[in-house]
Amino acid sequence: MQKIKELLKLQGASFALSLILVIFAILFTNTLYHEKAMIKRGFQVEISADGKPVAKKEEKLIDLATMMKTADFDRGAKIFKKCMSCHSIGKGEAAKVGPNLYGIVGRARGSFAGFSYSAAMKAKGGSWDAESINQFITKPKDYLPGTKMGFAGLKKPQDRADVILYLQRQK
Repeated sequence: MQKIKELLKLQGASFALSLILVIFAILFTNTLYHEKAMIKRGFQVEISADGKPVAKKEEKLIDLATMMKTADFDRGAKIFKKCMSCHSIGKGEAAKVGPNLYGIVGRARGSFAGFSYSAAMKAKGGSWDAESINQFITKPKDYLPGTKMGFAGLKKPQDRADVILYLQRQK
Protein backbone atom coordinates (compact mmCIF):
# COMPACT_ATOMS: atom_id res chain seq x y z
CA MET A 1 0.00 0.00 0.00
CA GLN A 2 2.84 2.32 0.88
CA LYS A 3 4.45 1.69 -2.52
CA ILE A 4 1.21 2.56 -4.32
CA LYS A 5 1.02 5.89 -2.45
CA GLU A 6 4.63 6.64 -3.38
CA LEU A 7 3.90 5.71 -6.98
CA LEU A 8 0.81 7.98 -7.05
CA LYS A 9 2.85 10.86 -5.58
CA LEU A 10 5.51 10.35 -8.24
CA GLN A 11 2.87 10.18 -10.98
CA GLY A 12 1.17 13.36 -9.69
CA ALA A 13 4.48 15.21 -9.50
CA SER A 14 5.43 14.23 -13.06
CA PHE A 15 1.97 15.32 -14.28
CA ALA A 16 2.33 18.68 -12.49
CA LEU A 17 5.83 19.14 -13.92
CA SER A 18 4.56 18.30 -17.43
CA LEU A 19 1.72 20.79 -17.04
CA ILE A 20 4.12 23.52 -15.91
CA LEU A 21 6.45 22.80 -18.86
CA VAL A 22 3.54 22.99 -21.33
CA ILE A 23 2.43 26.35 -19.88
CA PHE A 24 5.98 27.74 -20.09
CA ALA A 25 6.33 26.45 -23.66
CA ILE A 26 3.10 28.21 -24.68
CA LEU A 27 4.18 31.47 -23.04
CA PHE A 28 7.66 31.26 -24.56
CA THR A 29 6.40 30.63 -28.10
CA ASN A 30 3.92 33.49 -27.76
CA THR A 31 6.79 35.85 -26.99
CA LEU A 32 8.75 34.56 -29.99
CA TYR A 33 5.89 34.64 -32.46
CA HIS A 34 3.78 37.54 -31.26
CA GLU A 35 1.54 39.19 -33.83
CA LYS A 36 2.87 42.42 -35.19
CA ALA A 37 0.75 45.33 -36.29
CA MET A 38 -0.44 45.07 -39.86
CA ILE A 39 1.96 46.65 -42.32
CA LYS A 40 0.55 48.44 -45.32
CA ARG A 41 1.90 46.73 -48.38
CA GLY A 42 2.03 48.03 -51.91
CA PHE A 43 1.15 51.61 -52.63
CA GLN A 44 -1.90 53.80 -52.36
CA VAL A 45 -3.59 55.19 -55.43
CA GLU A 46 -5.11 58.51 -54.56
CA ILE A 47 -8.57 59.01 -56.01
CA SER A 48 -10.22 62.39 -56.39
CA ALA A 49 -13.88 63.14 -55.61
CA ASP A 50 -14.91 62.42 -59.21
CA GLY A 51 -13.40 58.92 -59.02
CA LYS A 52 -10.35 59.54 -61.21
CA PRO A 53 -6.81 58.83 -59.99
CA VAL A 54 -4.94 61.90 -58.80
CA ALA A 55 -1.90 62.71 -60.97
CA LYS A 56 1.49 62.25 -59.36
CA LYS A 57 3.44 65.35 -58.48
CA GLU A 58 6.18 65.90 -61.01
CA GLU A 59 9.65 65.32 -59.67
CA LYS A 60 11.78 68.42 -59.62
CA LEU A 61 14.37 67.97 -62.36
CA ILE A 62 17.75 69.50 -61.77
CA ASP A 63 19.67 70.78 -64.76
CA LEU A 64 22.78 68.70 -65.44
CA ALA A 65 24.85 71.81 -66.21
CA THR A 66 23.99 73.18 -62.76
CA MET A 67 24.99 69.90 -61.12
CA MET A 68 28.25 69.73 -63.08
CA LYS A 69 29.35 73.15 -61.74
CA THR A 70 29.69 71.63 -58.28
CA ALA A 71 30.86 68.16 -59.38
CA ASP A 72 33.84 66.75 -57.48
CA PHE A 73 36.29 64.39 -59.21
CA ASP A 74 37.47 62.73 -55.98
CA ARG A 75 33.90 62.07 -54.82
CA GLY A 76 33.16 60.68 -58.28
CA ALA A 77 36.12 58.30 -58.00
CA LYS A 78 34.89 57.17 -54.59
CA ILE A 79 31.31 56.64 -55.79
CA PHE A 80 32.56 54.88 -58.93
CA LYS A 81 34.02 52.13 -56.73
CA LYS A 82 30.47 50.68 -56.66
CA CYS A 83 30.66 50.38 -60.43
CA MET A 84 34.07 48.68 -60.39
CA SER A 85 32.59 45.39 -59.25
CA CYS A 86 31.20 45.07 -62.79
CA HIS A 87 33.14 47.59 -64.92
CA SER A 88 36.83 48.17 -65.58
CA ILE A 89 38.06 51.72 -66.14
CA GLY A 90 41.70 51.37 -67.19
CA LYS A 91 42.89 51.90 -70.74
CA GLY A 92 43.13 48.59 -72.58
CA GLU A 93 41.55 46.55 -69.77
CA ALA A 94 39.13 43.77 -70.68
CA ALA A 95 35.43 43.91 -69.94
CA LYS A 96 34.12 42.36 -66.74
CA VAL A 97 30.41 41.70 -66.21
CA GLY A 98 29.92 45.09 -67.87
CA PRO A 99 32.03 46.82 -70.54
CA ASN A 100 35.18 48.83 -69.87
CA LEU A 101 34.18 52.46 -69.29
CA TYR A 102 37.51 54.07 -70.19
CA GLY A 103 36.71 56.84 -72.69
CA ILE A 104 32.95 56.21 -72.43
CA VAL A 105 32.03 59.89 -72.87
CA GLY A 106 31.77 60.42 -76.63
CA ARG A 107 31.97 56.70 -77.43
CA ALA A 108 29.22 55.05 -79.49
CA ARG A 109 26.76 53.01 -77.43
CA GLY A 110 27.38 49.28 -77.51
CA SER A 111 30.77 49.61 -79.19
CA PHE A 112 33.30 48.17 -76.71
CA ALA A 113 34.95 45.23 -78.49
CA GLY A 114 34.71 41.93 -76.69
CA PHE A 115 31.53 42.69 -74.75
CA SER A 116 28.15 41.18 -75.59
CA TYR A 117 25.62 44.02 -75.34
CA SER A 118 21.86 43.57 -74.98
CA ALA A 119 19.69 43.95 -78.06
CA ALA A 120 18.20 47.08 -76.48
CA MET A 121 21.63 48.71 -76.14
CA LYS A 122 22.58 47.81 -79.70
CA ALA A 123 19.28 49.20 -81.01
CA LYS A 124 19.58 52.47 -79.05
CA GLY A 125 22.37 53.82 -81.23
CA GLY A 126 24.01 57.20 -80.77
CA SER A 127 26.89 57.96 -78.47
CA TRP A 128 27.30 58.56 -74.76
CA ASP A 129 27.31 62.17 -73.64
CA ALA A 130 26.97 63.59 -70.13
CA GLU A 131 23.17 63.92 -70.37
CA SER A 132 22.57 60.37 -71.63
CA ILE A 133 24.92 58.95 -68.97
CA ASN A 134 23.03 60.96 -66.34
CA GLN A 135 19.70 59.53 -67.49
CA PHE A 136 21.10 56.00 -67.72
CA ILE A 137 22.73 55.89 -64.29
CA THR A 138 19.61 57.39 -62.67
CA LYS A 139 17.67 54.18 -63.37
CA PRO A 140 19.18 52.04 -66.13
CA LYS A 141 16.09 49.85 -66.63
CA ASP A 142 13.84 52.92 -67.00
CA TYR A 143 16.16 54.66 -69.46
CA LEU A 144 16.78 51.55 -71.53
CA PRO A 145 14.24 48.74 -70.98
CA GLY A 146 15.89 45.44 -71.80
CA THR A 147 19.38 46.47 -70.68
CA LYS A 148 21.54 43.80 -69.07
CA MET A 149 22.66 46.25 -66.39
CA GLY A 150 21.19 45.15 -63.07
CA PHE A 151 22.24 48.26 -61.14
CA ALA A 152 19.36 50.09 -59.40
CA GLY A 153 20.81 53.52 -60.15
CA LEU A 154 22.18 56.55 -58.33
CA LYS A 155 19.36 58.55 -56.77
CA LYS A 156 21.27 61.66 -55.74
CA PRO A 157 21.80 64.12 -58.61
CA GLN A 158 25.11 65.31 -57.15
CA ASP A 159 26.44 61.74 -56.99
CA ARG A 160 25.61 61.32 -60.68
CA ALA A 161 27.35 64.59 -61.55
CA ASP A 162 30.44 63.51 -59.61
CA VAL A 163 30.55 60.15 -61.43
CA ILE A 164 30.04 61.83 -64.82
CA LEU A 165 32.94 64.20 -64.13
CA TYR A 166 35.09 61.21 -63.15
CA LEU A 167 34.13 59.40 -66.37
CA GLN A 168 34.76 62.49 -68.52
CA ARG A 169 38.35 62.62 -67.30
CA GLN A 170 39.03 58.96 -68.08
CA LYS A 171 40.60 59.51 -71.50
